[in-house]
Amino acid sequence: MGKRLRVHIPPPHAKQAEIEACTAKRIVVKAGRRGGKTHMAARKAIQLANAGRRVLYAAPVFAQTEAFWDRCVAWLWPAIQVGLVYKNDTKRLLRFVKTGGQIIGKTASRPNHLRGDYGDFMIFDEFAYQDPEVWEKVGAPMLLDNDGDAWFISTGLKRNHFFLMGLAAQENSDGRWAFFRFPSHANPFLSADAIAELAKDMTEEDYREEILAEDVEGEGQVFRLIREDFLEPPKLSQLLKEHTGHRIVWGMDWGRLHDFSALSAGCATCSRELMLKRWRLEDYPTQRDIIIGLHGQYVGAKMGPEFLSEENSMGLPNIEQLRADGIPINGLLVTNAIKAQLVQQLRLVFEQRSWKWVWDEAGWRELEGFEAKVTPQGSVSYNAPELLHDDSIVARYLMLHQSKVGSFTLGSVDALKA
Repeated sequence: MGKRLRVHIPPPHAKQAEIEACTAKRIVVKAGRRGGKTHMAARKAIQLANAGRRVLYAAPVFAQTEAFWDRCVAWLWPAIQVGLVYKNDTKRLLRFVKTGGQIIGKTASRPNHLRGDYGDFMIFDEFAYQDPEVWEKVGAPMLLDNDGDAWFISTGLKRNHFFLMGLAAQENSDGRWAFFRFPSHANPFLSADAIAELAKDMTEEDYREEILAEDVEGEGQVFRLIREDFLEPPKLSQLLKEHTGHRIVWGMDWGRLHDFSALSAGCATCSRELMLKRWRLEDYPTQRDIIIGLHGQYVGAKMGPEFLSEENSMGLPNIEQLRADGIPINGLLVTNAIKAQLVQQLRLVFEQRSWKWVWDEAGWRELEGFEAKVTPQGSVSYNAPELLHDDSIVARYLMLHQSKVGSFTLGSVDALKA
C-alpha cells in the first residue's frame, strides 16, 4: 500500500474563507494592506492546481510575484521534494504531476508580458497598479477556450480602472461578478499595533483607502458625496404627516433593455428627496402603468407632483401617452450643453449639502462612478463609465431642476430657465 503525503496549508481566516467560497466567475476584492490577500491567492491557486486547473498569477512588480511564488513553494515543499510537484524557478512554474494542474507566476506590468500563455483561472494581484489592458486585451481572451474564472485583488488607487471595475461588479445582477471589501483589520492575525504602525506615515485619505479599503475621491469624480446626507426613504405615514400640501416634484428617465428607468420624487418645500425607484426590462405600457399608479397615490395624498421627464429617445412618445391618460407631465430635451448645466446644478447641491437624499445602494454607485472627461474640442462631457449606469442621476437632476424652475402648465420645456 502506497504512502500518502499530507501537505499542510494554513486554513483561511473568516474573510478569506468568505471570498474563497464564492462561485462567481469574476471576483473583485478591494483589499487593505496586510489583510492576507497574497496568502489567500496562494491557497486558492494550490487548491485549483491540485484539482487539475491551470492557474496564472500576475502582479505588476517582481517583488509581488516573488512573494506569491515563495508562499506556494513553501507550502508545497514536501510534495516538491518527493517529486509530486515539479518546480521550475526560471519559468516560475509548479506542475502537479498527478492531476496535470499548474501554477504559473508572472510579472505583468505591461499587457505584452502575458501574451503567449493561457490559463483557466487567472489571479490579478494589485490590479489597480496594472495596465487595464492586461485584462481587457490579453487576459480575458486567454480564458475563452475553457470558460475560465478570474480574481482581481488590489488596494485602491483613487478612481482608476480598478475602482470602476468594483462598481460594475456591485452593479452586476446575474451572479457572474462579485465584489468584496477586505480591510486590513479583517485579518485576525494582524494586531492593532501593527495597523497603527502602518498608518503612522499615512494621510487620512491614504488610511481610508489602504487600510480600511474604502473608496476615496480622485481625478474625474463629479460629485462630492457625504454619506450622512443620504437617509432611509420615508414611509407613507411619514409622507402624509410631514409633506401633505407641500410642493412635490418628480424627475423621470426612461430605459428598457440596456438602461434602467428611474424616477426621483422630492419635496421642494423641504429640500428632501422622498423616493427613488429604478427598474429594467419592463415594457413601456407596464412602465406607464407604474407611473400612473404612483401618481394616483400622491394625488390621493394631496401631494400631486409637478412631473418633468427627459424627452430623448422613447421619452417623448411615453410623455404623449401619459398626457393622453390624464397625467400632467412635461418634457425636456436634454442636449449635451443642457446636461452639463443640470449636472453642475446637482453637483452644487451636493457640495452645499442643501438637500437630503434617499439612500439607495445602486443610486450611490451611479453617483460614485459618474465621471467628467475633457473632449478633444476642450469641452467637458459627463457620463457613466462603461458597464455602469447614470439613470438615477438623470432622474435626480430633472427632479432638482423642476424644484428650481417653478410650476408649469402642460407644454414643452425648450430650454433651461435661469
